[in-house]
Amino acid sequence: MGDPLQTPGLTVQRRPAKRMAARLEGILGVDVAANCLVVHNGGRRIDVAWPPGFSAAVRDGSIVLIDTSGQTVAKMGDRVVLGGGYVPPSAAHATSCTGSERVFAASSLRLLSV
Repeated sequence: MGDPLQTPGLTVQRRPAKRMAARLEGILGVDVAANCLVVHNGGRRIDVAWPPGFSAAVRDGSIVLIDTSGQTVAKMGDRVVLGGGYVPPSAAHATSCTGSERVFAASSLRLLSV
């Protein structure tokens, strides 16, 4: 049996991002070196500044993203589409979990059907 899953950290905005029109599509995953929830896109790991109140957890043996109401909105390996924009962490009112100089400040999230 493998090691138990550890709950990764994540970058969370302290205030909601202002309306931005960029789109990020990728696979929800973990940056193992930083133990941080990220989106993998074309071989890149994107540190996402999630909306205020979002968190990560381990539920039913999977790492999941939790919204402000405590509901699972995505799990590791899901293909997600985020609305928002690339900004320095300070502009997202956040501290980068991965130490990135730019984060994707998310204002919306939806899952893509597989």
